[in-house]
Amino acid sequence: MSGPQEVVLAAAGVHKRFRTFERRKGLAGILGNFVKRDWKDIVALGGVDLEVRRGERVGLIGANGAGKTTLVKVLTGIVPATEGEARLFGRDSFALRDAEKRRLALVMGQKSQLWWDLPPLDSFKLLKEVYHIPAAAFDARVKEYSEMLDVEGKLGIQLRQLSLGQRMKMELIGAFLHAPELVFLDEPTIGLDLVSRETIREFLVRLGREEGVTIVLTSHDMEDIEETCERLVILDRGRVLFDGELLELARRVSTRRSIEVQVDPHEPIDEELLRALIAAHEGEVLQRSAHTLRLRVGARALPELVRGLFDVLAVRDLAVERQPLELLIKDLYRGGAVPEAARPERLPTVPARGPELSDV
Repeated sequence: MSGPQEVVLAAAGVHKRFRTFERRKGLAGILGNFVKRDWKDIVALGGVDLEVRRGERVGLIGANGAGKTTLVKVLTGIVPATEGEARLFGRDSFALRDAEKRRLALVMGQKSQLWWDLPPLDSFKLLKEVYHIPAAAFDARVKEYSEMLDVEGKLGIQLRQLSLGQRMKMELIGAFLHAPELVFLDEPTIGLDLVSRETIREFLVRLGREEGVTIVLTSHDMEDIEETCERLVILDRGRVLFDGELLELARRVSTRRSIEVQVDPHEPIDEELLRALIAAHEGEVLQRSAHTLRLRVGARALPELVRGLFDVLAVRDLAVERQPLELLIKDLYRGGAVPEAARPERLPTVPARGPELSDV
């Protein structure tokens, strides 16, 4: 058995370039393309270093064209790296044997691995034969997973007749049937309703915790990342912009927090003591009324200031602003408000934006 700290996925200096050509305009240009083409290289990945250990749940995010899907395809051996090395289970990702392939699964939100004209259960039985799943384990997993995803009554209906959310849940069941150790999920909740997204998140977290499945999730839905993953990797122009825990990102990027305090208007306030408390923690008053006090303060001073407010005010309610992940990432991309320490030391500064490549 492999230990819990085993590195199951590693990328070292992974580059991926696609070669294309620029079409000339006009009839003369079209004819000229047949004689001589102006080729250029488009960089999709510009040197990615990454390690994922067994049991981790990693969120992989970035803008369109950042290289997320390209990185997943390189890591899973669908396309080879132009330079560098990508390894799965200690083996070159582009030279995986059947034994390694059975240990992973790939779910892409816009592509189906199940047969469109068959009921999901029939597709599952085909997968059972492909992966040589024992009958008892197959029956138990289909029953358990379909109940977890609330689709046990839909297994006998043609896939084409199911809703988008139900089809996505069936895709997940199919991906997890052979008990993979490593699962890549590329936009698994795209276009789904709130209830379906929440059900899928709970399913992924439960399997990650209970069965130790390593999960790499790409998504533009930041709630997917927050609710499912413990670690975040942000790609920007084919480079790793951030790699660490979600809390670490909040600590590095979010330097000030807002506090809203509801007070008893009938209780007197020692204004001098209140001003001294706020000034001592370098706070800023945003709004003041008989019932409400809104402040902004540095994140490090927040706990001590909150304790002081309870001593000075007759507090009825107190709320600390929750910094949405979207805002943290926007701050990180803007760069101006981000300390240099937020960038991994092993990576060079990201160069000015060049030609973009849509994820393929």
